[in-house]
Amino acid sequence: MNLEPLPGYSPDFMPVEHREQWLREDVTYHTCYQSPAELIERVHFFEQDINSRPVEICERLWVKNHLEEDGEKLRVSR
Repeated sequence: MNLEPLPGYSPDFMPVEHREQWLREDVTYHTCYQSPAELIERVHFFEQDINSRPVEICERLWVKNHLEEDGEKLRVSR
């Protein structure tokens, strides 16, 4: 086991950050729910859906250990 120092803010190394973004994209972006219960139900369905596809979870939430040059170009304004 190696101890690796990480920057103070490094969401690319935190799979939970990507899961929360995925949840927001699929459940809450541009959506208003009538009640908290409706939102909770939709989050529950999201959880069931992604848990039924473990390979997709691994592919989507895998911790990045390198930068993708094309993707990084999009992050930097010129």
